[in-house]
Amino acid sequence: MKDLSVTVVIPALNEKDAVGPVVRELADLLARSVKSHEVLVVDDGSTDGTADAARAAGATVVRHPVNRGYGQALETGIKTARHDWILMIDADGSYPPGEAAKLLERAPEFDLVIGERTGSHFWGSPTAALLRWTYLRIASFIVGERVPDANSGLRLVRKALAAEKGPVQCLGFSHSTTMTLSFLKAGRFVDFVPIEFRARVGKSHVRRVRDILRTLQLMTQVLIAYNPLKLFVTLAAPPAALGCLFFLVAIILPRNGSPLLAWLLCWLIALVCFCVGCILDAMRMHARR
Repeated sequence: MKDLSVTVVIPALNEKDAVGPVVRELADLLARSVKSHEVLVVDDGSTDGTADAARAAGATVVRHPVNRGYGQALETGIKTARHDWILMIDADGSYPPGEAAKLLERAPEFDLVIGERTGSHFWGSPTAALLRWTYLRIASFIVGERVPDANSGLRLVRKALAAEKGPVQCLGFSHSTTMTLSFLKAGRFVDFVPIEFRARVGKSHVRRVRDILRTLQLMTQVLIAYNPLKLFVTLAAPPAALGCLFFLVAIILPRNGSPLLAWLLCWLIALVCFCVGCILDAMRMHARR
């Protein structure tokens, strides 16, 4: 770790009560752990004195005049960063700054190291846990390997790779998910390190329904950008299976033509989905060449 140069990027929106302790603890940790560092707080249009609290704690502050979103704040921090590695952490106190040491130990072996959140505050209520479990299963399906935490706000990434503009970009809440899935689909080296996760200080800015829908949209975009055939084969599977069922009914009831027509229609839909996937995948491979 002593050979690393690290910029901490902390996106903040109305977090004056939590940002100061986060900045001070991280600065103390990095002063003992790495060769050089800076702590950069991106104030995303706060109205409560977040910028003053961050400066008082010793951080460099970059301020957006209006709120532009979580992802835009991170992108501003990435552009402003002066060091080779970027440590991202939320300003709300939910990630203990001391846990960042676990991520620093994994560099430079990996291109992206993600703090895998654990505990009851991560999973939440039974309903929230079910939604999170479903979301992580979808993420794992998209990349073809286990993803224990796709949108953790504590992560360490090479600046050169974080600054690259991939085929899918997000400037909102799902920036972290997009980065995780894009790195994995691009064949980057990604590691997940279990960390403690606490209750945040203050009120959450997450809008659950809106952010879930946007996350699903971006996950679909990632799959289309990197493996569209997988998406359309998945879409073709239900009508193909239903068609097989109608075909069996048609054999059992040969005098009734309705099941046979339904079988043909279902298989036609499945064939169209498969062909669309093949065309999009061919276009993707041609674009890469």
